[in-house]
Amino acid sequence: MKSNLTRSLEFLVHPLATTGKHMALHLVPRSLQYFEQVAQFGSIQAASREAGVSASAIHRQIKSLEDDLGKLLFDRDAKGMTLTPAGRLILDIARNWRLDSAKLWSIIQAERGIEYGNIKIAAMDGMVNGLAVNLVSELARQFPRVKAEIDIVSPDSAVKGVLNGDFEFAVAANVSPDDNLVFHWTQEFPLGCIAAPDHPIAGMTSVSLKEFISHPVVFQSSAFAIRKLLEARHEWIFESAENSVVVNSVQLMKLLAVSGQYVAVTSELDAGPELKSGKLKFIPINDKDIFKQTMSLISNAQKPVSVIGQKIIRMAVQNLRTLT
Repeated sequence: MKSNLTRSLEFLVHPLATTGKHMALHLVPRSLQYFEQVAQFGSIQAASREAGVSASAIHRQIKSLEDDLGKLLFDRDAKGMTLTPAGRLILDIARNWRLDSAKLWSIIQAERGIEYGNIKIAAMDGMVNGLAVNLVSELARQFPRVKAEIDIVSPDSAVKGVLNGDFEFAVAANVSPDDNLVFHWTQEFPLGCIAAPDHPIAGMTSVSLKEFISHPVVFQSSAFAIRKLLEARHEWIFESAENSVVVNSVQLMKLLAVSGQYVAVTSELDAGPELKSGKLKFIPINDKDIFKQTMSLISNAQKPVSVIGQKIIRMAVQNLRTLT
């Protein structure tokens, strides 16, 4: 007789959805699917709502895994469920199984001459109306059978997600060198002031931070890499600015600058679409110790990118080059 654990971890191949003559196969055991969702959402109830499966069914699968392993996979308290050391090991297995399953199906479909698959990408907030829009449009045109998911996250979350296998690739700011990452594209961007064309600063060839903060300013919040670097080197500007507002959205920051009421500090890549359309002007900052922002497109060196992923990466790099 098979143990519960053997039954839980054996290859369960079952159809998902059909599209024409092509049927996607799901090779990931339900127990690992449910386990990963509970780990992601922090509770069985939240995982139940996300998966559309009863909480009792998810509880049974988790309990069965714990009973057979003789280890608790989650610590449970009033705040929710957090992974134990054993749980983190199982999470690695679940993620690898899911990623390998998706890649296998993509390879099978590619051999049939069909560009098919699922791809999850991470990008920065400043790229919402630039790279993200362009990439979605190109994907729909060139790879209509590819299901893409783009998450807008912080640089730290993007790097962590790539290393964890949550994202096939990411475009992130100021990524530190890491042997576990592949850098497909990297470019430095000087920081500058962005202002509406009719703003007094817009006619200047360069501007100092002191001149910059003499106008109403919109700053990025501490969640963003540029703010962290400015705080490390030029913290005085946040204290000295007489009229300022702080936002946690690069898109909102740009809209406020376009209004003509505020100026902001960012890179040319973040403001690329507005600069090309003429809605904003970019004025270099002439302080000698001003830093540059580095943007990179990265993937996991330990998890080879799928064939379709490689094509989409090339597409993304091409798009990034047109924005710079």
